[in-house]
This record gives sequence, C-alpha cells and structure tokens, in this order.
Amino acid sequence: MRALREGMRQMLKILTDITQGKGKEGDIELLEGLGRDRHRGGALRPGEKLPNPFLSTLKYFRDEYEAHVKEKRCPALSCKS
Repeated sequence: MRALREGMRQMLKILTDITQGKGKEGDIELLEGLGRDRHRGGALRPGEKLPNPFLSTLKYFRDEYEAHVKEKRCPALSCKS
C-alpha cells in the first residue's frame, strides 16, 4: 500500500510540474510508466485503478501534454503558471 501511495504522490508531483510549466522531456513517459505499473500483478490490489483517469487523458490528449512540456503552453488555456 505504501508503494502505491508513493507512486501516486510521484505522479501528482510530475503532473503539477507539467501544468505549472516546469515539465521536462521524459516526464510524460515516466508518468505513463508509473500509471501502467499500478496495473501489474495478479490479484486486484487496492487503488490499482487510481491512474485510469490519467491514462485515459494521455490516450486522448497526448498532444496537449506534449504542448505543456515542449512549448510551455496550455492549449486549453486552463492551467495557471
């Protein structure tokens, strides 16, 4: 359970950095890896579905994540720097 909390805490920090214009190359792939790691293992673990909303937004809006990291801009104009 502790590893889950630490992984989610790390994901939140990276997402916050991205939305604040502090994202860097490799952050998106790191987030994707952290999110997918929550799904590994045999039995259903508490919280393993927590990254699903993030993984869905990455699937459908990856270009917006990339704009945040590479161009330091928010295409949706909703992030505050």
